[in-house]
Amino acid sequence: MSGGGRAHDVSFLNVLQYRKGHESKGGFPMKKIFGWFLALLLILGAGTVSMAADEQVMNRKLGYFDNTRTVLFLPALFGDGDYAASYVNREMNTIFRYPYYRKLDTEGYTGKAYSPSELPALAEQTGADIVVMPVISRWQQIIMHPMLFSDGDAFIETAARIDIYSYKKADGIVRDDKASYWKTEDESFVRNVYILDEMMRDIYETFPYRRVPTDIPSNLSGDTAPDRTPQASMNH
Repeated sequence: MSGGGRAHDVSFLNVLQYRKGHESKGGFPMKKIFGWFLALLLILGAGTVSMAADEQVMNRKLGYFDNTRTVLFLPALFGDGDYAASYVNREMNTIFRYPYYRKLDTEGYTGKAYSPSELPALAEQTGADIVVMPVISRWQQIIMHPMLFSDGDAFIETAARIDIYSYKKADGIVRDDKASYWKTEDESFVRNVYILDEMMRDIYETFPYRRVPTDIPSNLSGDTAPDRTPQASMNH
């Protein structure tokens, strides 16, 4: 009996020694893993709260409000559609203004062609709540003259497309609100401003942002849930 008892004691000691040795060689007890995981969650949560608090402090310092959202606006680049780019940029600047939006400094970001898939990274880099990037994807106008000896007016064929890509950090989704225009019209009736008016009306049917917010409650302090952003397809 005594020999069996010693054997049992030795076996138990061997198990303890194995567990201690295993832990010392890189084994991690579940309690430690759980503790580290919990600590990581607390750190991330504290960081998110801290960032939101910092944004509110900055808003107040600059004369804005707690619920003022920061916007990184990347203007449409001027190319073949200079007039269209100027028009769309003016429309966006009319929306993203005090007191509901605070536009961030775009130094170092403007004048570059970004892919829509880069907008989430730009939001993280700049701390923007919203990133907006209009693109004049196509603007082409061809003048077609009447046949020789005809006294008729020339015609203009317009082929245009505008995409307004945007990313809202609260959604985590890049969206594309777009409009196209393709018509052949008498030259005397063609007015680019009318064409762009029509295209922007189409875009505004789904574009979620307005001068006074409609995607969230418009109160400048307090709770702004729920999100009422309209859905739009991504196409790029």
